[in-house]
Amino acid sequence: MAQGKGGKADPRVMGKDEEHHKSVMKLSQIKKIMKDRTRMRISKDALVAVGACVIYLIGEITDGARNVASTDGKKKIMPKHINNAIYNDTELHFIGHDWLIKNGGMKSSIVPGEVAANSKKSSRE
Repeated sequence: MAQGKGGKADPRVMGKDEEHHKSVMKLSQIKKIMKDRTRMRISKDALVAVGACVIYLIGEITDGARNVASTDGKKKIMPKHINNAIYNDTELHFIGHDWLIKNGGMKSSIVPGEVAANSKKSSRE
């Protein structure tokens, strides 16, 4: 059948590429945050760059949290999974070592890279 003038687009026809181009935050929200922090004018290119960084960080955190939840045998991502994902990834831990996630559980004060180095030293002895 032919599709009429109005109505929603068929979800089977929509590609996955369109899904990736959706912004997590509106550029106006990013602009307000940056302008409040810097008291400077902000270009649209800077807003798009910061938006891309936010999307990348959220993707990395959710991917790590999904892996932690699956190894835990859970189908639901909880704050403790997000906290563990940030702690287990060395780059995310470098950025977010001082982030406090409510109901995220305890983080030990040892950096993940140091744990591997300490285990190698103890195995040599």
